[in-house]
Amino acid sequence: MPEMTSLERCMTVLGGGIPDRVPVCLENFQHAAAVAGYTLREYCLDGEKMAAAQIAAWQKFGHDMIDMENGVATLAGAVGCEVRYTDDAPPWITRPALERIEDVDHLKPVDPYQDGTLPEVIKATRILVRELGKHVCLLVEADQGPFDLACQIMDLQELLITLLDPDKEVWVHKLLTYAYEQTLRYARALIEAGAHLTMMGESTSGPDVCSPAIYRRFAFPYQQRLVETLRAEGKQIGMHICGNVTPIIASMVATGAIFLQVDYKIDHEACKRAARAKTTLIGTVDPSGVMARGTIEDVARAARHDIAHLSDGGGFILSPGCTLPYTTPDENVAALVEAAGQYGQYH
Repeated sequence: MPEMTSLERCMTVLGGGIPDRVPVCLENFQHAAAVAGYTLREYCLDGEKMAAAQIAAWQKFGHDMIDMENGVATLAGAVGCEVRYTDDAPPWITRPALERIEDVDHLKPVDPYQDGTLPEVIKATRILVRELGKHVCLLVEADQGPFDLACQIMDLQELLITLLDPDKEVWVHKLLTYAYEQTLRYARALIEAGAHLTMMGESTSGPDVCSPAIYRRFAFPYQQRLVETLRAEGKQIGMHICGNVTPIIASMVATGAIFLQVDYKIDHEACKRAARAKTTLIGTVDPSGVMARGTIEDVARAARHDIAHLSDGGGFILSPGCTLPYTTPDENVAALVEAAGQYGQYH
């Protein structure tokens, strides 16, 4: 088979075909900042630096899919949560936007071109499209999905308790509807800026935090609605949930997401059976234990394991299972990309 470009390779997999080899995605906003010599504050607040960091990382490692984000508080900041940025840690929320769920009607819709750091991510997207868009697959994250964003707008513990109160269910759905609409606005803006794909993060809805019953009742319907709305517009969105998602993998597949980004805790065989011929799995190398603290031999071993267990029949892109820490050794990132070139033949 002739050698493909990175964009061709990724789009072939996502379309259900078999490319020349397994592509590599790097979920690496922290590590990309390190490669370019930026602090995390500099990276997260400046679209030009975001783009420059991602380009520097791509030039260094030559991966097939760029996964760009600026942390998991982007939409939360735009809707009114207080967000703290520091030099040496990803941004985090210090104050939710709502104290009472009954105040949800007071929240205003976000403007992706004006609010928070959303315009900086859009700026970075446009730069990447101009510089690399014809050659590399550009995945730009629409930050948090409806359930995760709702859990940021309110105090997480309070919202999880509220989910169990039948008298407040109508307010829960109002909040989830609002959160859905903001993720949709941002996702649209990123695709319109030229990103090939976008993604929602929904880790709070996973089994590490919520029961499968809560997931199916409160998270799944809004995830599915988001996927279907964007697909009707010719736009594609994937989903990321951390932890062992095996108990909900069938429901995740049923959302219709073009890909599912999963981590090393999954039952690989069970998740592959559920995803086969329906969606693409991206992952699953442990970003901390293996990528950040392991050896290059550990990285190669983990990559070969994923390729062996997830590549049968296509539908697999090799990646860390979550974002790479700032301190990840460059040689380990290079080893992951090299493993796909050496071992990445689909079974």
